[in-house]
Amino acid sequence: MIYDFIILGAGVTGITLLKAMRRKGVERVMALEAEAEPGGLCRSFRVGGHIVDIGGHFFQTKFPEVEDFLFSSFPREKMYRIDPRISKIRIEGMDVDYPLESNLWQLPVDKQIDYLLSVIRNGESLGRPEPVNYEEWIRWKLGDRICDGYLIPYNIKLWGIQPREMDVDWLYKIPRIEVKEVLRYSLERHQDVEKYPCHNRPYYPLSGGYGKVMEVLAREELPNILLNTPVKSLSYDKAAREWLVNGEYKTRNVITTIPWPSLYRYLGSPEEIRGKMEFIRYNKVVISLFETAENSNNYHWRYRPEMEQQHHRELFISNFVKDSKKYGVFTETNADRFDASRLTFPGKNLFNYTTPAAYPLPLLGRTKAITSILEHYKEKHLFGIGRWGEHQHHNHDVCIKHALDFVAKL
Repeated sequence: MIYDFIILGAGVTGITLLKAMRRKGVERVMALEAEAEPGGLCRSFRVGGHIVDIGGHFFQTKFPEVEDFLFSSFPREKMYRIDPRISKIRIEGMDVDYPLESNLWQLPVDKQIDYLLSVIRNGESLGRPEPVNYEEWIRWKLGDRICDGYLIPYNIKLWGIQPREMDVDWLYKIPRIEVKEVLRYSLERHQDVEKYPCHNRPYYPLSGGYGKVMEVLAREELPNILLNTPVKSLSYDKAAREWLVNGEYKTRNVITTIPWPSLYRYLGSPEEIRGKMEFIRYNKVVISLFETAENSNNYHWRYRPEMEQQHHRELFISNFVKDSKKYGVFTETNADRFDASRLTFPGKNLFNYTTPAAYPLPLLGRTKAITSILEHYKEKHLFGIGRWGEHQHHNHDVCIKHALDFVAKL
């Protein structure tokens, strides 16, 4: 049998592609998944009564078709709205609401003055040209105090690379506050949460963690997903215009939702894209579960830019996972920083999980490189969709959107 499509990976993008294709009448389609269950980075674990998501996943989207798609399988009434979302930043020994530049009024007056003067004197206000790397851009936009106290150390901890190595084409994911707004929020002592780029009032499942959403989405597609089946090889027959996957499965089209560095090896490390692959890298994150004696706050999560703290984010799961045991917290730590012998979060460490891949690194030159790679393979009917197929830091609603758009054009 020759498949019309083989999808590599059954995370949120792969599941969406599979479901949308079958709804459109594409029958000869199959997904290969390396893990024992589908869901990818949107899975959840239950450990000692606590529910742990692989990362913090919440659902909110500006795309009506994405909302319709998700709620057509996972009923809206099985979710609740987190309103308001409470996210904090640990800065100057205090917990300040996110984003920092909108909430400088929560700092002591002398600190406010220092930060506000730094913002007002930023490079943009002084008419300097807009930079092209992340470190210079955030200094240009927000001034040195916010950068040195928060954004530079936090991003070093998260990404594992220097901010000057990073591009600026992913900054749509963070708030874009103007100087006038920073001053207004400080004087009026409030922020406009509608300025959040995402997740100001997100949905979350009533039970089972976010992995429950993936479980339900994938349920009808399981007959078309080969679990415990990692990709091992791909070869293209130019004459027949067919792909052979793992030396066993023939298909006219391949869609990858797995990281390109792995796919590059499975393709036999082709020389024609070798130079471009230097820009295609990702990091790994360790998810650590802790059980604490109490929980003295109502936060959903908190960012930790202090370099003496191993982890960069804390998620207070018992504050938003309704069927999780009390006083559970999980942290996220760049795998290169993680040392189990010196964990810096208080409490009993119950569980550590390292993601195979967490975030595509937004390196300078990354977008040009992946665009060229995708164009090169498009003529061979190998397509990349989603966070890993496109090697972009997409939230899962964007992954769903791009998968739906791809199928709509078939």
